[in-house]
Amino acid sequence: MDDVCGYMRSSFRKLDMKGIRIIILLLFQIVLTLHVKAQTNMAFYPIENQFNSSNYNPAFLTSKEQFTFSIFPLAGTNFGFNNQNEIQNLVSKLLSGINEDNEYIDLVKSMINRPTFYQKLEDELLTFTFRSKMGFLNFRIMENIAFSASVKGPVSEFMILPEVRSVILDDVQRIPALFLHFREYSIGYSLLPGHHKLSAGIRAKLYFGKGVFSSEIAGSIQNQSDKYFLKTWGKGNLSMPEETILNNDGTTTSIPGISKSSLKNYLMNSGNPGFGIDLGFKYQITPKLSLSMSVIDLGKISWKSNLNSKNFDGMYSFKPSSFTNGYDKGSEIITKTSDSISFMDASSYEFKLTQVKTPFSTSIPITFYAGINYQILPEVKLNLVDRYILMKDLNHHTLSLTASFDLDKNLTVNTGYSIIGNTYSNIPLAILLNRDFGQVYLGTENLLSFLAPSVSEFSGLSFGTCFYLFRKRDLYRNPTEEFPYHKPKKLRKVKDDGRMLKEYHEF
Repeated sequence: MDDVCGYMRSSFRKLDMKGIRIIILLLFQIVLTLHVKAQTNMAFYPIENQFNSSNYNPAFLTSKEQFTFSIFPLAGTNFGFNNQNEIQNLVSKLLSGINEDNEYIDLVKSMINRPTFYQKLEDELLTFTFRSKMGFLNFRIMENIAFSASVKGPVSEFMILPEVRSVILDDVQRIPALFLHFREYSIGYSLLPGHHKLSAGIRAKLYFGKGVFSSEIAGSIQNQSDKYFLKTWGKGNLSMPEETILNNDGTTTSIPGISKSSLKNYLMNSGNPGFGIDLGFKYQITPKLSLSMSVIDLGKISWKSNLNSKNFDGMYSFKPSSFTNGYDKGSEIITKTSDSISFMDASSYEFKLTQVKTPFSTSIPITFYAGINYQILPEVKLNLVDRYILMKDLNHHTLSLTASFDLDKNLTVNTGYSIIGNTYSNIPLAILLNRDFGQVYLGTENLLSFLAPSVSEFSGLSFGTCFYLFRKRDLYRNPTEEFPYHKPKKLRKVKDDGRMLKEYHEF
């Protein structure tokens, strides 16, 4: 959404500043009220017996008991984001009623200083796993909201940052962005581990898109007849409900927005279907060394409802007194006449927005995982995990080196060091608690974001709980000192017919 902050400032220039603020606030509400954050918490990848481990690799699908169940809000939530200081400052000011134009300019400036800006939320609404003689079967409903953008480049830096004095003419800068909200219904299957070295899994997914904004916008600074200007072009693919606002001059404008009356229709919208698949395997190279790989969300969504895409054709003319022209290494450049000049003047942009109602499709960002585990001791394991997120012009890479400790039969901890994109101060931590009733997990991609926020660029949190259904009853008492090798049976009867209880059959 924060990408649209930048784009909307430079796209809806025919609106007054009040209208622009409303657009930005509406788009931020979609993100902030739903806690839209970053990618699946990789700290849990090495803990393969976690009930949601198939999110990383379908071959990890497992269940301690025959039936495992969880439902929202306990089923599992994962979020994270970079650029946390700017977001926290912006959120606090929005909540306090401070929404001056400078706040949005500061956010855009912070985005320009980073190669990629990304957020993601994964929230499981329902998950159910069944263990049989043939393998593990899982049904899952999940809500996904993702956002990635990159506004860093020579043109945007020249336009917004006063300290950037020069730019090459006709140097094209693309402004990629993707906001994606969809619901997923999926069925996963994995083989029983048995005594085989190779285990594999697959998950088939049905998507229903709710909202999307994907940018094909680009721009360059050009010279025509000794007149210098910024020219932008390209389409912003958009599928989102619209609301009508009243401008100061009495005219009305339709903008993306979700009102209380349209929220239900938005969340239950099934007019944007899609299909996808997850694939994964794990291979036990030696008794101590294993390799795993997976590809997640190989699919796309076709957008057919709430179509309101727009062509972003616009122009910004420079005042002759604000720059000088010249040449550098054979390329024509223009240079600001002062290091205090910034061209963030909304009233100077002229845009011709053309609405496009043509259906389009969007590929889901594909995530690749690869992991190597080495068992040092029965209770200690070293883990090297690599993650690569593939999306057009917004690829993202993460690498982590961690160690897993089985502190006892019920408690597992994984921690170490990770590099997330271009952030290097990250200490992941994952905790899994196994109990008779089920599992509880809690973790973060970066412990420093809670201990020392000022030195931490990335922040995230994951948590969830599952329950074992129809668990086997413990029908035996503990051994006594007189009979240390004998477990006396508890004499319990069913009230209706008086028969003795029996243990459930295990596969």
